[in-house]
Amino acid sequence: MSIDLEAVKQSVAGASEKRPAYFDDENVDRVLGVVMSLAGEVAVTAERLDTLERVLADKGLVLADELAGYEPSNEVVGERLRWHQAFVERLLRVLAQEFESAKRR
Repeated sequence: MSIDLEAVKQSVAGASEKRPAYFDDENVDRVLGVVMSLAGEVAVTAERLDTLERVLADKGLVLADELAGYEPSNEVVGERLRWHQAFVERLLRVLAQEFESAKRR
């Protein structure tokens, strides 16, 4: 798994359009944006994980207890840490855009 962190950072820095407002308090809108971003990430991850587990089980390649007992290598841990960094940047994109916009004012 390879994450291009520069691409994620550029997508955050490059967005300048005004976000839609749903509530009187713009902070509530910001939090809603973060929550909805997280909800999208979780939904996609859950579907992919479900698909993977079903394919592996159907082929008899893995058992549930094997998944629970898996211990990642240092390389895998590093890849996951990079993924987590990109994930947090995507998750907090709304707040980062607001911060960048405020700096330009």
